[in-house]
This record gives sequence, C-alpha cells and structure tokens, in this order.
Amino acid sequence: MLGNLLKILRQISEIIAKTSDYDYTLSQIVTVLAEDLSVDVCSVYEYDEKNNELILAATYGLSQESVKKVVMKPGEGLTGTSFKERRILNLANPQNHPKFKLFDFTGESRYNSFLSVPLTISGKCLGILTIQSVRNEEFEAPVADMVRSLSTQLANLILNTKILRGLQDVPQKPMKAQISTDQVMLRGAPTAQTTVLGNAFLFLKDDVFNSIEKVAVDDPEHELQLLEKALLLAKQKTLELEHKALAMISEADASIFNVHLMFLDDQTVLGKIRQYIRNDSFSLEYSIAQVFREFEQKFMQFTDQTFRDRSFDLKDVLLRVIEGAAIIKNTGDEAMVMSPESTKLVLVAHELLPSDLIRMPVDNIMGIVCEKGGATAHVSILAKALNIPAILGVKGVMEAIRDQDEILLDGHTGRVYVRPGDQVKDHFKDVLSNEKPSEERHESGPTLTTDGVDIRLNANISLICEISTLAKFGARAIGLYRTEFMYMVRDYIPSEEDQINVFSQIFKHTQNEVTIRVLDVGGDKPLPYIPMPHEDNPALGYRGIRLLLDRKSLFKAHLRAILRAASPGKLRLLFPMVSIIGELLEIRQILQEVEDELHEKNIPHAENYKIGVMLEVPSVLFTLDSMLPHVDFMSVGTNDLLQYTFAIDRASESVGSHADPLDPAFVRIIKHIGDFFKRYPDKEITVCGEMANVTQGIPLLIGAGIRELSMPPKFIPKVAQVVKKINSAECRILLDKAIRLNTAAEVKSEVNRFLLASVRPL
Repeated sequence: MLGNLLKILRQISEIIAKTSDYDYTLSQIVTVLAEDLSVDVCSVYEYDEKNNELILAATYGLSQESVKKVVMKPGEGLTGTSFKERRILNLANPQNHPKFKLFDFTGESRYNSFLSVPLTISGKCLGILTIQSVRNEEFEAPVADMVRSLSTQLANLILNTKILRGLQDVPQKPMKAQISTDQVMLRGAPTAQTTVLGNAFLFLKDDVFNSIEKVAVDDPEHELQLLEKALLLAKQKTLELEHKALAMISEADASIFNVHLMFLDDQTVLGKIRQYIRNDSFSLEYSIAQVFREFEQKFMQFTDQTFRDRSFDLKDVLLRVIEGAAIIKNTGDEAMVMSPESTKLVLVAHELLPSDLIRMPVDNIMGIVCEKGGATAHVSILAKALNIPAILGVKGVMEAIRDQDEILLDGHTGRVYVRPGDQVKDHFKDVLSNEKPSEERHESGPTLTTDGVDIRLNANISLICEISTLAKFGARAIGLYRTEFMYMVRDYIPSEEDQINVFSQIFKHTQNEVTIRVLDVGGDKPLPYIPMPHEDNPALGYRGIRLLLDRKSLFKAHLRAILRAASPGKLRLLFPMVSIIGELLEIRQILQEVEDELHEKNIPHAENYKIGVMLEVPSVLFTLDSMLPHVDFMSVGTNDLLQYTFAIDRASESVGSHADPLDPAFVRIIKHIGDFFKRYPDKEITVCGEMANVTQGIPLLIGAGIRELSMPPKFIPKVAQVVKKINSAECRILLDKAIRLNTAAEVKSEVNRFLLASVRPL
C-alpha cells in the first residue's frame, strides 16, 4: 500500500511540474488516480466560496461535457452532503440513499458504488474527491484507506497549484523590480496546528552593530536629547518585560533584567556615548555601536566566562536603546511602543534560544519562524508553553524576509507564506477569523474504556504557568514536569533556594501527584555556564544522568531542593537517560546520602516519594528484571526510545521523519514493555512521549496494558474522546495483529479501520 501511495504522489508531482494549465493538471490527476486505484470513475469537486457552490472541476469516467456544468450547494446530493458534514461516505447502491441526486447528462447512472472524501487542509474544506465503480458493493478498506491518505496531500497540491499558477497572472511593477515583492512559500517543522498572520520582526542578534554606518550630525544637542528619551523608553520596556516574564514564567530570574537596568544607569557606558555625540558629532546609533565595540573588547579580556557573557546583556540593552530611538524618530510618540497591542509580530530569526525569547515582549509575538531547530528544540517547547505557534528549520528565511513583511504561518502544514497574495489570504481568512485557542474541556476523573478500564490521563508541563490549564483540560496529575528551563533561562547555576522557590509553587497549586524529572541537559541541550566537551553525536554523549553523576554537588543540591519543596506533596522523582543498572544503584546511593543530610539537620522533606527512571535507552529493555526491584515506576519516553531504536536523530530535518512509532518493530517493543510489567502489578508504567497523544497510537498502548498516559494538557480532551469509545480487549486483539504486519503504513491502515469502527472517520 505504501509503495503504491508514494508512486501516486510522485506521479501527481510530476504532472504539476510539467504544466501550468490548472484544468489540465486536475484532469491528469484524476486519470492517474482512477488507473492506479483500479476504479471506473474519479472526480474532483471544488468549492466556490463566492457563490457557495460545489463545481465538478475534473473527472475520469463521467462525461467530459459535465465538467464545470455539475453544480450543487453544500448538503445537496451525496457529494454536497459529504462536503457539508465533513465526513466520508462509502456506499453500495448509492441511488437508494435519501440524499442521492442524479445528473442524467453525466452518465453516472450505471455506477453502483460511491466513495467521497472531503479535501481538507488548515481546518478548511476545499472540495470533495469521489470515486465510483460499476460493482454493487462498498469499496474495500485498502482502497478507502488509500483515498483517505491521498486526500490531504491532494488538497495541499491543489491549493498550492492554484496559488502558484494564479500568481503568474499578477503583473509586475517595473519601477520596483529591484526589490522583491513576490510571494514566497517556505517549509519547516510546525510546533502547533495554528494559523496566524502578522508582520515580520527580524531578530538580528549578531549583525545589527556591523550594519550601522558612520554618520555625522549637524545638531549634537538634538542627538543628546534623543538619547535621554530613548533611555527612558528602554528602562520602561525593561521593567515591563521583567514583570511580564516573571508573571508568566516563574522559572525565570529577575537578575537578567536587573543587569540590564544597571547598564542603563551606568555612567561609564552612558558617558562614552555622550562623548562621541558631543565631541565627534556622531549620530546616536553610531555612537552606541562604537561604545559597544569598545566594551566588548574589555569583556573579552576577562578569564571568567560569566563576566565575558555580560557583553551579551550589554548588547541587548544598547539595542533596546537604538530601537527606542528609532520609534521616537518614526512616530514622534514614545508611548506607542509600550502599548501591548501596538503591533502583532512574527519573530524571524536565524536561531533563537530560550533566553532570547524570555527577554522579549511575548505579548506582542504572534508566531516564530527560525532557520535552525526542529519540533523537539527547546525553544519549540518554550513556545508551546507560551502558546506561541512556531515553525522551525525553515531554510533561507532570513534572506527571503524583510522587516515588517507580512507573513502567514500555516501550522497545519508547516508552510510559511512570505508577503502572501490576496488568493492565499482569502483562502485562509475563515481559518484566521475562527482559529482560537481550544475551549474544549474534559472533566478530571476516571476516563473509562467501553469495558470499564480506567486510563489515567496526565499532563506534561515545562512551566509552572501551565498548571492553570490542568483543570481546564482534565488532567489527573502532572505526569512530567521538566526542570531544565529554570537552568536554561539563567546565566548561572540556580541555588538550592532558587530551586525551592520554584518547586514549592508546583506543590502549592496542586494537591495531586507530581512527577518531577530531574535536570536533563548536556550534549544536545548545553548550558552556557557548564563547560561541555565537543561531541560529534551529542544525543549519544554527555547528557542527562551521565552529567549529574559526574557533577555530584550540582546533583545533590538539585535533589535537596526537590525533596524539601515536596515535603507537603505527593512526589514521583524521575531520572532521565539511565542506561545501565550501575547508574541506577549510584542514583539510589546519592539519594540516600541527601536524605541522611536532611535528617541530620532536621530539615523537613518528602520521605514517602516514588522513584522512577525514563525508559528511553534500548539497553534498559534487556535489564528490566534487574532494575525493577530498585524503582517504583518507569516512564516510557517514546521520542528518545524511537530515535535510539532506529538510529535516527529525531531532530534531523533530512531523516527525522523516517522513525515512525507505528512501525511494527517499535510496536513490538511497546508490547514487550507492557507484557513485562503485567508480571509486576506493584510497579507502575506510564508513557510520556508523543505516542501518548497520537490518535493511532492510543489503542496500541492500551492494548499493551498501558494504563497511564502523559501528554501536553491541550491534547487530553481529544485523547479522552478516543479512550471512551474503544474496548481494551479489542485493543489487545488489534495489537496482536499489528505486531505481525510488516510496515508502519500497514499498521496505520489496520488501526484506522479499528478506529473507523470504534470512534469516527479519521
């Protein structure tokens, strides 16, 4: 099935590449589909928004005279019904259906089977794909699955073909030929299925000062006055950023902003800027650039890396002064910059770190586009936590976009439309007006399968501010709290007291169980203040528990902070990247030493907590029997386990998509884990990776005996809907079928059939 699907997609791509005639393109596509699917009729109906009509755009098998002449309203006939209700119809004897409508001149009266699939993209239906046959029977599942699989790809191809072909008809403006104003479409990895439209703000972290030209001014006093006004704006903006960031992200620390305020009052820095303006008649911008270069050299002479890194703070501050001056020059109204609603921006950067994002006015940021990074990058996780849609790994974006360009991010497909034309904006207008954060709710409490099996749905969170979403989405508990952001947003190792202040808020705001994963950094997630070796394969290197066991003072302070903060709560302590029994035994020893120290000093701390390890390294699969006596639970990190199983970097833009959690090999691993834990009912097993919130993965996990799933809170209502409509015993039968298949495509097809019967068409 997969081979045939890829063959069809290649053929369609070749058709589009060879012709600019859209009608001919569609006619060739339906011919290819009919022949490869071995059906008698294949037709595409397009939706005309202006007239609210479905129009037969191309057909193979029906009369060619009917093209453009068969027109129906949504809800009219079987095709109109499929469009209006956004559902698949698969019928034998379609003429017996109450919605059937015959167009005599099409020649379709002799066909006795009918399948229609909505062509949906970005939450909007573009039309309908139908196939028909003379046989008096429903289409078999493999054919229906193939058409369903093709529908999204076909919708994408149709949409982009229409857009790109239509743009060729837009006349060029010769006077502006030297500056590109054309629409550009780029691709990347989306973090959220959200569509946003905004204006580009280029984050030029490295090159701004180099681009400032040497300019002499006639009125130095005017520049000095401009400096004073810009300083006031910069201070006000810094304070606002501090308040906003700390209100949203408790893991942050005010010291990063305190340093900025100190620089804005530092008379040595300001005196040098004033000196260049007064004595050399340099512009404010050039004077600031000169001062930064001088101080950057001084910072680089420090041997202490912490002091050297202060140059980045000075750079941030001085850029904020330059931005303030630009606003004053351009608007004449300093107050405009402080209005949170003044502009809705799409942040565009070559690379963005969490510390970059936290220092920005996130209320003004509608979306993020980066050249580097992927869906698993930490800025991606932070963006998700702040509900900012992002598309990462977008090659060439810095060259394609200019400041203030209009940008449309389609998070459903990973497309970035730069300077979108009227056709694109018109296509997305309904999505942009209707797409809001999910208001779907799920009441916390038992989530039962149809045969009464309770599946605990917990939340993965990265920031304390996400705790407020737990009740809304119905999370039973915090299944994974990632501790690394507290470290990543600082320029130093947070003290034990710093950590206690953060961790205490978690247990203050929830009475339920909390799983805290200890610091998981290093290798692929370096901290600037911890020296790290260069590694060709950082995902396989110095990271997770390996780093902590090598830095015992850091590890012990971290554990003390967690245990002390959790004194009144229900704690599950989770250790990442454990690969051998020796590491686990050393962890237990260090934990005991920490507890002994706390007892000796009579410091209150959690004592009846549970200990667990991440099951994400394949070697653990072969030592489960020796590890289980030393833990209370294990949490399957399907993301890392998947990449290590298939030897594929999941963040790789070239091969990352090749690792599929529905591959039979991986499904067999899940079954092995489930079967093993059934022998130890006193030990808990949970899944906290992305497979837990993939619709097709849920019945397989339940079939394996997994009874606890943890995921981003917003996915819980969707997962709960699936759980409530499936039978755990039938899930086990499905799992047994899946492990005997050969490809991920076959597993998906089998699961889709199961879900189609149990839940709804997918």
